[in-house]
Amino acid sequence: MVLFEAFSNCSLTDIARRFHVADKTVQRIIDEEAAKYNYHQKLWLPKHLAFDEFKATNKMSFIWGDGDRHQIGAILPSRTAYAITKYFEGFPLSVRQQVQTVSLDLNAGYINLVPRLFPNAKIVVDRFHIVQMVSTALNMVRIQVMKGLSQRSKEYRFMKREWKIFLKDFNELETIKPTYHTSVGYYETTVNLVAKCLDLSPEFRAAYEVYQEIIGAVRKRDASALAAALESYRSLGNRMDQSIKTLKKYKRQVINALRYEYSNGFLEGINGIIKKIKNTAYGYTNWNNFINRIFLERVWFRAKSSKAAA
Repeated sequence: MVLFEAFSNCSLTDIARRFHVADKTVQRIIDEEAAKYNYHQKLWLPKHLAFDEFKATNKMSFIWGDGDRHQIGAILPSRTAYAITKYFEGFPLSVRQQVQTVSLDLNAGYINLVPRLFPNAKIVVDRFHIVQMVSTALNMVRIQVMKGLSQRSKEYRFMKREWKIFLKDFNELETIKPTYHTSVGYYETTVNLVAKCLDLSPEFRAAYEVYQEIIGAVRKRDASALAAALESYRSLGNRMDQSIKTLKKYKRQVINALRYEYSNGFLEGINGIIKKIKNTAYGYTNWNNFINRIFLERVWFRAKSSKAAA
C-alpha cells in the first residue's frame, strides 16, 4: 500500500504519516522497487530521440526521451557536453547508428554533439521554439518603438495593453467589423490599429512581416516558404536580426522541423510534472532519491498499469 501511494505525487512525510511509519521507511520501499528495474541499460536506443533540460536539485539537468512512446529514457545530473557525450558513448556505435532523428531546442548547447554521437540522425528543431524565437524578437522590436512614443498616445496604449494581437496570425485579425478597444477609446478593426502602429517604423513593419511569414510557414508545414523567408531577410538593425541569424545558421535543422512530425514538446510536459514532484517534496537534496521518485511515477507505474490492463 505504501508503494502505491508513492506512485502518486504525495510527499514522503504524508505517506509516512498515513501508514504510521518513518520517512526513511517510505524511501527504502521506493528504493527497493527501483532496484527491480534496470533503466540504465546501454544495449538499445529508440529510433527517434528527444532532448531537453530542466532545473533539478541545484543546477540544470539533462533529460532524453523516446520520441514515439513519449517516455523518459534517462536523466543525467548535468547538461554539460562532457556528461552527455560520456553517457551516450556508453552505447555501442552500432546502436547509436540506428537513431534516425534527435529533436531539441535550437539554443541547446549540445546541438553540435549530435552528428558525432548519432552519425545517421537528422536534427529536428522544436517547432514551438522556432515560433518562440521570432515572437520574442518581435516583442522586443515593439517595445523599442514604444520607447520613442508618448505614453499618452493611442498607439502606445494599444501596443502596451493589446500586445498579444501583434503575435496573432494576421489572417485571423478582424478586417471588417469594428470593435471597441478600451486602449484607444473608440471602435476600430484590429487590422487598422495594427497597421497604424506598423506605420510608425519601417523596421517594425519589416520585422512583423517576416514574423508572419515564419509562423505561417510553420503552421502550414511549408518548408519552401520558411526557407524563402530566411533567405530574403535583410538586416533591420534590431533584435529580429539575431533570431533570423540563428535560424539561418541552423537552416537545415530548422527546415527538418517541418518535414518530420517529431518534437521535444512532450518532454516539456514531463518537466512540468517533475517540477510538481520536486515542489511536493519541498525540493530534493539527494539525487538518487529524486530520480527514483520520478521514474516511479512516470515510468514504472505506467508499465505496471499497462501489464495489469493487458
